[in-house]
Amino acid sequence: MEPRIRGRDRCRLAAPVRRFDLLILVVAALVARGAAAIVIGEPPYLDPAYYELVARQLVAGEGFTTPALWSFLEVGGRLPLDPGLPVPSNGHWMPLTSIVAAGSMAIFGASRLAAELPMVIAGAVLVPLTAVVGWDLWGSRSVALLSGVLAIFAGPMLVFVPLVDSFALFGLGGFAAIYGATRAVREPKGGLWLVLAGIGVGVATLTRIDGMVLAIAPAVAWLVRRSMGPWRVDLPALSWRWAIASAAVTIVLLSPWLLRQQMVFGTPFPSAGGHTLWITSFNEQFSIGHPIDLGTYLASGAPAIIGSKLESWGLLVGRTAVLLGGAFVFSFGYGMWHERHNAALAPFLVYWLALFVIMGGLFTLHAPQGAWYHSAWAWLPFAIPLAVGSFTPGTEALGRRALLFSRERNQRFLLGAAMAGAIALSIIGSASLSVGWAADASRLAAITRFLNRHAEPSDVIMYVNPPAISLSTGRRSVAPPFDPYPVIEAVVRAYDVAWIVVERQSGTSEDALGLWNGSSSIDSAGNRATFLPREPALASRSHRIFRVTPDRE
Repeated sequence: MEPRIRGRDRCRLAAPVRRFDLLILVVAALVARGAAAIVIGEPPYLDPAYYELVARQLVAGEGFTTPALWSFLEVGGRLPLDPGLPVPSNGHWMPLTSIVAAGSMAIFGASRLAAELPMVIAGAVLVPLTAVVGWDLWGSRSVALLSGVLAIFAGPMLVFVPLVDSFALFGLGGFAAIYGATRAVREPKGGLWLVLAGIGVGVATLTRIDGMVLAIAPAVAWLVRRSMGPWRVDLPALSWRWAIASAAVTIVLLSPWLLRQQMVFGTPFPSAGGHTLWITSFNEQFSIGHPIDLGTYLASGAPAIIGSKLESWGLLVGRTAVLLGGAFVFSFGYGMWHERHNAALAPFLVYWLALFVIMGGLFTLHAPQGAWYHSAWAWLPFAIPLAVGSFTPGTEALGRRALLFSRERNQRFLLGAAMAGAIALSIIGSASLSVGWAADASRLAAITRFLNRHAEPSDVIMYVNPPAISLSTGRRSVAPPFDPYPVIEAVVRAYDVAWIVVERQSGTSEDALGLWNGSSSIDSAGNRATFLPREPALASRSHRIFRVTPDRE
């Protein structure tokens, strides 16, 4: 069996991790996750609102459909020839989060807390699993326990994980994929661990499409066992049969869903293509008024393309620092370099680096906006112990240049300060997010009260967060395209939109679509918003609601 990680901390606790340690961690995590779920309440942004809406449709027996068109990505990135609501769901997002939430609501009742319960539990389980990695690879109780504590917080994950979103479920699948791969490298009979990794890849991919990148981990493990690449282990090679079995279980898990996509949308991956790869600004993916393809992307010029990717990678480094709690990003970087020759970590190291390159290089605008956070729990259970376990070796390396860092007492102080800073960063950042989300919920509640008083049950609403407005009002909804006014009006008429809700951020004079001033609004091409009245039906500092004017034709 491969020796454990070389960079163990000198201040480790000699006793092994006990079941009681793991029990304390999981109870603390359950309390933290449950409290966050209760405090947050309403889905704070579009993703959890969408997953919950689809889950409620499943519970109601409506199948994979949704009365809210959250984006035209759901219908091929264009205005359909036969527009209507509801539409088949999950043309862009994978289904497992909604399936799990629906199962919980079917058992415990159709409440939001019931929908969140599986995420609370899964998110809590990730905490002791992180500690297990710390002990399994580092043989250090202190690394294990400190890693478990950090996993409770992990920057904004304190409030993100319990949501009806993909964080926790993707984390469980990702953990199985990477942990199974690391064990496949180290165990004499590693084939079964390789199959477990394949199951993890399938579960993660059913949660998020970028779960397919996790296939790198078992592939690397298999190559290591075949002595292909820079890593070597003194164990028998794994046969081709195990590699095929690992891939086969992934395909078996994915096949029913991909067949559904083929039958409903005509392709297994309906939203793949220009609207996700070739955008030059984040909101361009929501445009249907002009072509978005490789040609338009290249037309933006090499400086803009290269600059956007460099900026994205820089932002991902910052996001990683936030997730690791600030100072630990430096020991994480040191650990990545220090353990680069360690076969036990090869599946994790290669996966993380590949994900970093792919996210910044291909999903340049999506990654900093949330994709990196959504994929984080696949690698955090390994990155956190690596950062904690490398902290003392890293400070010892600094101590060879600066005497201050060579003293063991100072190293312990710095480790304690880094832990305190990570926890404080998470609590402050999460509290700030929660305050902003509470303001958004208050605004949505005011919008909902107005629409419930004045709108007909059959009215269609245009709003930037259609799933949220459909959940709160029970009405059908459609997202506005980020296009000139004639395109927006075409959507309004096609879906017979009765009400348009616009919002503006604090400190701004306009909403994102430029419709704040109703019919007197003018877009960049000089068009007026003639489909709106001059005065809103409801006006406030943060939002306005317009009754759509009848079609003059």
